[in-house]
Amino acid sequence: MQHINILGTFIFMIIGYLIGSFSLSIIVSKKKFKRDVREYHSHNAGATNSTRVLGKKWGIIILFADGFKPMIAVLVAWGLTFIHIANAKWTPLFNDAFVYYAGFGSIIGHCWPLYFGFRGGKGAASSLGLLLIINPIYFVVAVAAWWAILYIWKMVSLSSVLMVGVAFAISWIPYMPVNAYVWPHDIQYNMISWIILLTWIVVIMRHWSNLMRIFNKTERKVTMFDRKNKKIEQEKQNNKTK
Repeated sequence: MQHINILGTFIFMIIGYLIGSFSLSIIVSKKKFKRDVREYHSHNAGATNSTRVLGKKWGIIILFADGFKPMIAVLVAWGLTFIHIANAKWTPLFNDAFVYYAGFGSIIGHCWPLYFGFRGGKGAASSLGLLLIINPIYFVVAVAAWWAILYIWKMVSLSSVLMVGVAFAISWIPYMPVNAYVWPHDIQYNMISWIILLTWIVVIMRHWSNLMRIFNKTERKVTMFDRKNKKIEQEKQNNKTK
């Protein structure tokens, strides 16, 4: 395994944290709607709560914005690897640094934003953005797992937590196709699983109250699938009466 520059990696994390601390949901809710999205429902600045407070259109916009933050952070870190800066021992500062810690740093910033009193989102959408920039296969599997779990148990929080766990599990599959990555990073490949594990831990921490409500059987469930099933049943009944 190649040596990883700890100082350069730490700087990447700080850069990612500062990028992730920008919260579109808080900015939009305060500037446009004259309210703080964190004062309603689940009291967080994520896409799900933004949909409840600001509407579906803004919820979708915020979903993509939160997902793009880790991707932007990783791309900024990757760009810095082309800048040859050496430390006191003349060791390249960024060339041997681990770029995906920038994405992880942005998730921390999203959850505990520096600019908004350390009260942010829960990291689900941002986790998907990190998975996409690491390996699109992880992203596709995680999204599929999210929808499948939501359909079965009808809880967004449970889907959000378990989808990252599924991504962590498949990250241990040996020889995952390297050509599925955005750019070659086989040298850093063996650290991918650990960065996803750290992300999963953060997502679990941010959803802890939800998990307690699931344990107590008081967690809120979605009704979107119930509506679809009722519509299908109604159509069947209508066809029988014709």
